[in-house]
Amino acid sequence: MKASDTVHLIYGSDDNYVFPTMISAASAAVGIRGSLDLVVHLFDLGVSNANYTAFEALLRRVNSHVVCVRHVLDKKLFNGFGAWRGSIATYARMLVPDLLPELDWAIYVDGDTLWLGDIGELWDLRDESVAVLASIDPPTPMGVSRPDVEWYRDHGLVVNDRDYFCAGLILMNICALREMNMVRQCQEFMAKYPSPRVVDQTALNYVLQGRAKLLPSEWGVFSAWHGTADLSKACCVHYVDDLPWRRDKVNRLLSDVVLLWYYFCDDVLKMDLLQKHVSLAGRVWRRTLFLVLKRNQWMLYSAYVRSRLRNTHGISCATLRDIRARWKSVHGEV
Repeated sequence: MKASDTVHLIYGSDDNYVFPTMISAASAAVGIRGSLDLVVHLFDLGVSNANYTAFEALLRRVNSHVVCVRHVLDKKLFNGFGAWRGSIATYARMLVPDLLPELDWAIYVDGDTLWLGDIGELWDLRDESVAVLASIDPPTPMGVSRPDVEWYRDHGLVVNDRDYFCAGLILMNICALREMNMVRQCQEFMAKYPSPRVVDQTALNYVLQGRAKLLPSEWGVFSAWHGTADLSKACCVHYVDDLPWRRDKVNRLLSDVVLLWYYFCDDVLKMDLLQKHVSLAGRVWRRTLFLVLKRNQWMLYSAYVRSRLRNTHGISCATLRDIRARWKSVHGEV
């Protein structure tokens, strides 16, 4: 199999994030077309042996051809780096060229994602003229400046907002990143600015200026603000600030996009997690309120209300049926 026929997909995780990461990787393994091989690399910064065994077993259950590679990393790699959000594993994406010296290309993605369709369609977008192709960082819900804007300005740095990307999904031209010595540049940035506003994303957007290209909007669709994104295409849903398994706040409704995550777990993985994570009463009122808002967008009279309620746009019934039918036809007996 040629190198170009092998998709390399990278996640970083610890035990706190390994379960959703497992779900994301399984969705990539389910949808990939048969002419491609998939290698899933896990940057391990605190995953127990039992959880890694479960991770590998699930991926092979949904796709017997998938190859899993575990890279146990030492947290000392990030000495001198400042505070991080969630897991320190998020920093690892800045070190990919050094951690995987044998690779030319790879996709780095956060674990709070769900792949719909063939990840190979993203792999096909590789472009030798740039160092990375990254997902669009959507406008803030309130329409105000991005959190990084003031941080860059306060530190005397300039970044073109039009080219600003989300570090949650990056198609990496690792050869180009080695040539520009990205790892050293990121390390120097973090040594000088140990607490960037959006952690590694702030560093990468600065270091990769002029070397990055934005991906089509379907790659990195934000669940919370997906608007009218066409989820019938091959795409990746990113559950930023809208984790499906965290319906613990009043404004976390059961949107169509959130239910997609649960449908995947149920239809493909045979895991009925919705009842486990959300009480019956919660399922009723959260879903009912969402459906009312989905059909009456005029009720969202202000940007503040829209931002607080997260996703209220919904997906067409036909698209939902098609997605679930595709899962069941391919892996209904997993």
